[in-house]
Amino acid sequence: MTKIDKILTHKIYGFPILVAILYLVFECTFVLGAYPQAWIENGVEWLVESLKNIMPDTWWAALITDGVIQGVGTVLSFLPNIGILFVFLSIMEDSGYMARVAYLMDKIMHKVGLHGSSFVPMIIGFGCNVPAIMDAKSIENKKDRTLTMLMIPFMSCSARLPVYLFFVSAFFAQYKALVMISLYLIGVLMSVLFALVMKRTKWFKQDADDPENVLTPLVAPSFQHTGRHIWNHLEDYLQKIVTVIIWASVIIWALGYFPTQELETSYLAQVGHWIEPAVQPLGFDWKMAVCLLTGLPAKEAIVSTMGILAHGGGTLSAFTPVTAMSFMVFVLLYFPCIATITTLRKEVGRKWAWFTVVNSLILAWLLAFLIQQIGGLF
Repeated sequence: MTKIDKILTHKIYGFPILVAILYLVFECTFVLGAYPQAWIENGVEWLVESLKNIMPDTWWAALITDGVIQGVGTVLSFLPNIGILFVFLSIMEDSGYMARVAYLMDKIMHKVGLHGSSFVPMIIGFGCNVPAIMDAKSIENKKDRTLTMLMIPFMSCSARLPVYLFFVSAFFAQYKALVMISLYLIGVLMSVLFALVMKRTKWFKQDADDPENVLTPLVAPSFQHTGRHIWNHLEDYLQKIVTVIIWASVIIWALGYFPTQELETSYLAQVGHWIEPAVQPLGFDWKMAVCLLTGLPAKEAIVSTMGILAHGGGTLSAFTPVTAMSFMVFVLLYFPCIATITTLRKEVGRKWAWFTVVNSLILAWLLAFLIQQIGGLF
């Protein structure tokens, strides 16, 4: 092991170094991404206003401007931030540093009956949970493989990132990087606690193998490989925008426009008020409930829904810093996207897929409730 490896994987220095690197990554994501994000937001507003001036005052014109363009534009504005984040994450992975993170986590994972190799798919889950679950198939032990797959949905995938960026920028301007780090760490902590509990059940109880301590050498990232890696993530994001987000924006706008053209008496409000009692103890109103509902197929749709609600006269005034944190944690933990659930059903069976759905909803509600109650004391 080289001298730099001894520092990066040191039991005392390793974790502060990891936190410092993550802080730098998120700080650069916000600072560098703020300018192109503002350009896109201003461009979307200009396009909406320009089209409204030349198009007739009809429902289909409102659908195009307030529905499709506003909904898609809100999500698209976070593309620069996501691109910058993946530049750093790709460099960390391609250089071999992510392998050092797995090595660093090896002893912690071993305490819950797993080892560092289970943390590698979890790291991949920061990009997307689906390929992370597929990567976990390489784990030979069936119980470890299944448990690792069930831990992956706790990881903050890139689909959740626009939601974090939206609220962190609005409510935690002075602590953006710290709040982002805390969300990622909450996901990791919840996954470890989940494994700690599940390893004591009849389904996963077993003696742990010896820790795996093999490290590949640190290398200079390949510009071509890193660029391809970044483009693959951005391509997935853009594909969601032109498919899922567009359709979600159309549906949300239509539900919010009909039957009276007034948001408060729309079909969307009726659905939201029906769900509201379940989330009211968390400090959420019916608009937040609707946003969470639209996030089931894809978490990016939460942001497009917020854009449509805000532009259509729907206020999100119920949000406070505490409520915003509670909402982000709920988004972090609740129902994974349909693609993740489908992949889990294929790899570990229908029983564990449904367990993930129910378990994630319960944990999300409980932790969001706890944050709301503790935050309300200050």
